[in-house]
Amino acid sequence: MRFVLYNIRYAAGIGRKFHLPVPYCGYLKHTNGNLKKIVDFIKPLNPDILGLIEVDAGSFRSEKSNQAESIAQELKHFHVYQS
Repeated sequence: MRFVLYNIRYAAGIGRKFHLPVPYCGYLKHTNGNLKKIVDFIKPLNPDILGLIEVDAGSFRSEKSNQAESIAQELKHFHVYQS
């Protein structure tokens, strides 16, 4: 059985782009592009159970979508979300 635990940081991204044009503004940007990169990273790991930390479920940055649900659909998994 393969268990993966991953802090996705709300799919806000990292590095220089996260802090431009002002520090920490990455938390206010839309996250769909980063969410795709996260799914691409997880897919080859083929986890039986995937635990996600710092998941967004309906804010402005996730465009009112549940990131756990979106990731589960891409991986063809079931999901449970609790805040």
